[in-house]
Formats: sequence, C-alpha cells, structure tokens
Amino acid sequence: MSKPAPVKAVIFDLGHTVWDFAPREDTWKLNILRLHERLSSCETGTVPPPRELGKALADTISGWMRSWDTDVLEQPSSEILVAEALAEVQLAPATDVVSELTALLFGQELDMPVIAPDSVAMFDALDSSGISMACVSNTITLEVGINDVLMRLGMLRYFRSVVASSAMGYKKPHASLFERALAEIEMDPQHAVFVGDRLVDDVGGAQAIGMRAVLTHQFRQEDASASDIEPDAIIRRLAELPAVIEAFERGASYP
Repeated sequence: MSKPAPVKAVIFDLGHTVWDFAPREDTWKLNILRLHERLSSCETGTVPPPRELGKALADTISGWMRSWDTDVLEQPSSEILVAEALAEVQLAPATDVVSELTALLFGQELDMPVIAPDSVAMFDALDSSGISMACVSNTITLEVGINDVLMRLGMLRYFRSVVASSAMGYKKPHASLFERALAEIEMDPQHAVFVGDRLVDDVGGAQAIGMRAVLTHQFRQEDASASDIEPDAIIRRLAELPAVIEAFERGASYP
C-alpha cells in the first residue's frame, strides 16, 4: 500500500464554510442611495427612485442566484448583472459608469461575516505548522471586496490566493477556479485538501481534479448519504480540520 501524499495546503470555500452571514440591511440601502446619487449625476433622463432601483437589483440578483442551482457553470461578470438590472428600469449608463457602480455595490461583502473563535484558532494553527492556504468562493462580490473582508477580519495574512467566481467567468465546480488557486500557491492537487459546505460545488469539484475534499456541517448540513459524491471526511466544525489532516497523513479515516 502506497504512503498517503502529505498535506501541504488547504483551500477553503468562504460563505457558510469559513464564515456565516449576519445580514445588514442598512448597508444595502446605503449603497442603493449612493448608486442613485451617482446615476442622477450622469444620466440625462429620469432616474427612478432608490426603492425602485433597489428592487430591480434585488430581483436580478435573485434570478442569478436561482441559476446557480442548475448545471450551468458559466458566470457572467458582475458588471453584466448591474447592467441588466439598470436596463429593467430603462437606464443604460456608459461602460465606465457601470464598472464604477459595480465596484460601489459589490466591492465589499454586503452582509457582515461571522466567524467562530475556534475557527480563527484553527487557521492560526495551520499557518504555524507551515500549511499553505487559499480560498475559492462562488460569489458576485468582486475579489477586491473579498480581500477587504479578509483584511477587516484580520485573516488576509493566512491566504496566499483568493479566487472569486466573479472574476473567473465560471463558478464551482468548474475546474478553472481550483486550478487557479493551486497554481497561485504552487501546489499539486494531491498535496491539497479542499474544505466546503456543498457536495457538488466543493467536494465534487475538488475531487475531480485530484484533491481530497472535506465537507463541513458547521453552518449548512448537506446529507452526504443522499449523493453519489463521497467526501474524504465530514466535520462538524472547522476546528476539527487539524485532526482530519493528521488522519489523512496516517492513511486513516476520520473520525
């Protein structure tokens, strides 16, 4: 029996894996007011009131999110989402203005991420042990926004690569997202473990390119017994991850 490949890197999903979300309705409303102000300064026609703009954007985002539950992996840019929403209210700003509005709306995470203290301790332990870390997220938030969240949480120092589907043109489980993270941390897939809360997007996507994959039930609980996809391990909390890595390196199952 061959010796298991040592674990040298861990790549994480973010939402519902590293953190959960505490919605901040005030942030969304404030950004819509800013969007309305910017449109009013550049549009020659009538700009709908903020409530109407907000509804058009919310409806468009909801439609996109529903499409994420299908087998279509292509993800148009967040600029296209904003342009589609504005078209619903008969507005067609110049391309540079659409880019500016996109950065305003999605240049930061709208909801406040909530991370458990024992998860922070786990990241510190992996970092101290020399494990390289990265993250890959399906999101409409721009990568600059993801980096901003990580910086505000004091966690950016842990991640050598931050990959967002909003920048890739595809969403997980498309191989390109995992491959970019591996390339940026200079790691072969057999030496990396992926951790996420979704069987198809996270576990299946990572295993398809040769990574081991761990399903977390900390914030969401997908039933692995109801799927043909079999995680290499299932954990209740991220804090269990060092023990999982130890088991992998011994060639043992976890728990």
